[in-house]
Order: sequence, then structure tokens, then C-alpha cells
Amino acid sequence: MKAIHSYFAILSCCLATSCLGELDVKPTESVDQSVAFQTIDDLNAGVLGVYAGLGTSSITISSLMADENMLPVENSTNKGVQVFSWKQEPVIADIGQAWQNFYMVIDRANRILAEIDGVVVTGQEESRRSQLKGELLAIRAYCHFELLRHYAVDYDPASPGVPVMTVSEAGKPARVPVSKVFEQIDADLADARTLIPVSYTANTHVTALAVVAMQARSALWQQRWSLAITHAGTVIDAMPLATAAQFPDIWLDKSNAEVIWKLKREAQDAKLGDFYREGTRVMYAPAFKLMNSMNAATDIRFGAWCKDLGAGRWTVNKYIGGQPALANLADVKLFRVAEMYLIRAEAYANSGAAGLVPGTADLNALRAKRISNYVPTVFASNAALADAVMEERYKELAFEGHRYFDLRRKKAIISRIPQDAAQAPSALTLTPDMRAYYMPIPLRELQANENMTQHPKYQ
Repeated sequence: MKAIHSYFAILSCCLATSCLGELDVKPTESVDQSVAFQTIDDLNAGVLGVYAGLGTSSITISSLMADENMLPVENSTNKGVQVFSWKQEPVIADIGQAWQNFYMVIDRANRILAEIDGVVVTGQEESRRSQLKGELLAIRAYCHFELLRHYAVDYDPASPGVPVMTVSEAGKPARVPVSKVFEQIDADLADARTLIPVSYTANTHVTALAVVAMQARSALWQQRWSLAITHAGTVIDAMPLATAAQFPDIWLDKSNAEVIWKLKREAQDAKLGDFYREGTRVMYAPAFKLMNSMNAATDIRFGAWCKDLGAGRWTVNKYIGGQPALANLADVKLFRVAEMYLIRAEAYANSGAAGLVPGTADLNALRAKRISNYVPTVFASNAALADAVMEERYKELAFEGHRYFDLRRKKAIISRIPQDAAQAPSALTLTPDMRAYYMPIPLRELQANENMTQHPKYQ
């Protein structure tokens, strides 16, 4: 009976719609949450349901919008082509996927958080309940952060952000300023850090170290350089970078080296690798611009990211996985130690003259792990270091959901080379003053919620 209650709770959460104005479920679909969650096992099952909802839309949108992929002729399916061509509209599914997914997960988390403190536990179960609560708070923070990256008008503190949802209820919430979204993110992460024990290290769940990594990423986006340095340093001190021998095995799911948090993928789950290659057909190949930025002979990332199929055909190799019978099924790495080195290096680069030496050291340390016979670089200025960090993020974090959002937070031009946009020749240069540079609010949300405002570029 306990298991049945927990499964019904998960089902109830799943049935919540993607519109914030309709987040309550129909009466025939609802379950009394206080009945559904009665034991620690019920809570655990519910939290697993929250994890199960997490998707990969940040990765696919970044690949479509930025300059890390090219559209090959053999992709005749029209899959993602409208976004890749920078002709996205509020009605298309690719635009609404992140909105639907992340708010659904937030709603699942909020339903459990509303009941978790009232679940009676034994003395030995108290710490487990606290840990589960911490995981839920961290996931809620992660989802709000991803929604902000996608749908904020821009990332200036006073600009319109996204609705913040801390309870599961029917309503028609409006955007709140970016600064207020970050306040909630940071508050949830601070609470989560006190609840998840440092001894818990399962990287398929949110650990205390994963929370600190989220804090580092949040601080970077807010340009809170000192905090970013501190949080990234905590992670760096706790976990080393992968060695050259370990690195290729990360992407075959044979090594957990430097992986802080990943989404575990089983045989029944969606295969992220299918986005890049379906069977023998390449859907989105690695951009020649990206491949040209790496030395194939000396940079270990080249072979891990890109595979030569012959006859001028290339494919993204990052999500092929390590099981030939389940090609394209791979765990999705959400946070790695490498990103922490890049966060700290960028923060140092923006911390005045005193940051040039330690920032350079961080960047050189990462490069030395990735490039054979690497000779450390000396930068003449903080600006030169900051530019180098952005270029290194392009290479190190390719196909991990960062490039488009990195360019947006820098208000930088998205620039493709003609070879990468041969099938979309008008999609070569995208500037911050252009409509397609931004993500619109999905039309369905606007129709259901009169308090929601569309991005000004789409009005």
C-alpha cells in the first residue's frame, strides 16, 4: 500500500500542466498529499519522481541557438531547424520545452516540500528526511536558474525574469525581477547546503558538493566575483580534474572522474544522443568552427566530442554512451569540476590586477589536463584572460548547455561560419538587438495567464 501511495503521488505530480495558471490538477487526478507521503520510503519514491522529470532542453536549445553545431544536409526531418535558423516563434514545441519541463519539476518538488516536515520519522530517519528536503530545495533552485537563463528578458538585476514558484497552487503568477529570482535560488541553495550531509556522495543525486557548484554558477551569473571564487574553490579543493586516462571514459560512463552531478539514464529513458544522431543519420554535427578551435592531435577533447564518419561527415560523440546495444544512451553530466576552474578563472579575471596571476593559473591547470605537451600561457591583461576563458568554455563545455547562455550573459554576438550554416545561410550572425537572440514565452502560457508578459522583442 505504501508503494501504491507513492506511485499515485508521482502520477499526480506528472499530471500537472505546463501552464503556471493551470498548475493545479483536476479533482479526479489529485491525491491528498498528506496521505500520499506517510513514511520515509514514500518520500524517497516521491523525490525519485522529481529527479525523473529533469530533462535536457538546456543542452538542445544551446546547441540549436549557438555556434557549436552545424546543420547537415542529411537532416531532412525539420527537427529543430526553425530554431537553428533563428526563426523561433512562441508556438513551436522547442521553445516551450524548457518552460514545461522545469516548472513541472518545480511543482513536483513543491508538493513534497509542503508535506515533508509533517512525515513522522524515527530518530535514524531524521537525517534522511533532512537530506531529501535539501535535495528538493536544490533541484528547485536548479530549475529556477535554468528557466531564468531561457526566458528572462535579459540578465540585468532589474530586468523582468521569470515567475518564482515556492508552493504548488493554482494561480497566474507574473514575472519578477531577475534579482528576485536569484534571491530565491540562493536562499534555496543555502538551506540545501545545511541539510545534505557532506558524507553523501552519490553523484546521481544532488550532494552537498553539487549544491556548492550550483552556488558557484549562480554567483558567476550575478557577477559576485568573490563568492564565485570561494564556492568554485571549495569544489576544486574537494575533487580533482580527470586525468588524460580517465577523461575519455567519463563519456562512456565508465568513470565518474570530476563528475559532480549527473542525470542517470537507463534503457527506458530518452536518449540525448538521438538529438545529434539518429541511427546512421546525423541530425546536428559538431560545428567546423568548434573543431577548428581544437588541435585534433593534442587536445583530448576533440576525440571525445567529435567523431569522423568519413566522406566529410562528422557526428557529436559526447552522448554515444558505452553500451553498443544502447547507442546514444549516456548519463547527462550537469556539473563537472572543469566548469569550476573556468568559473574561478573568470571571476579572478574580473577582480582587478591581483586576479590575473591566479586566474591564469586556473586556466593553465585545466588546459594542461586536456592538451598534451601544453605550454602555459601568459596573459598581458585581465581582459585577455577573460577572453581566453570564454574561448575555453566554448571548447570544454561544448554540448553541455552553456554556449548560447554564455554568449547571452556577455551580450555577445552569435557568429557562425558559412560552412556551419550552409542549410540556413541567413543564420550567420545574431546580435543582441535582434529578435531571435532571445527566447519568447510560450504562447500557451500567455493564453492561460493574463499576468504573464511576453519578451518585448516578441510583442
